[in-house]
Amino acid sequence: DPMNLHGLPFPDSLLYAPEHALWLREEADGSVTLGLTAYGCALYGEIFAFTPKRIGARIEAGRSFGVVEFAKAASSARSPLAGELLAVNEALEKRPNLINRDPYESGWMVRLQPDDWPETRKRFLTGEPALAAIAERMRLDNFDPARGEVQALQWK
Repeated sequence: DPMNLHGLPFPDSLLYAPEHALWLREEADGSVTLGLTAYGCALYGEIFAFTPKRIGARIEAGRSFGVVEFAKAASSARSPLAGELLAVNEALEKRPNLINRDPYESGWMVRLQPDDWPETRKRFLTGEPALAAIAERMRLDNFDPARGEVQALQWK
């Protein structure tokens, strides 16, 4: 069962980078999948396009792995870790709103081969500490869960 905050789900099997509003999933082959959290979706609103960097690109921590376009603007999706871009979610080219509809599964964004994962992994949060950090981000962002676009994201 996912953990929950203001009606927004956060699967407890994932790692979180709350300051980037991203989740990370460790894959069997040592790669790491990244996607936008439900809170990231709530902040952006409906996503109209995701334009990732090209496969094979070298991504530095804190640098963009792609551009997210939404109603009000466009924003760089910044990677919380360094690595090589291995794969991008091709389905998002035609259906970028999969990110909003299913952020933790079919709406994943990119897959990286991380540098020094055992060390890097320690920077990310899971379970209750992740939830506490996300709640603190919400407070700092003056997040209002009663806003209309947020309600739309409270998956049943």
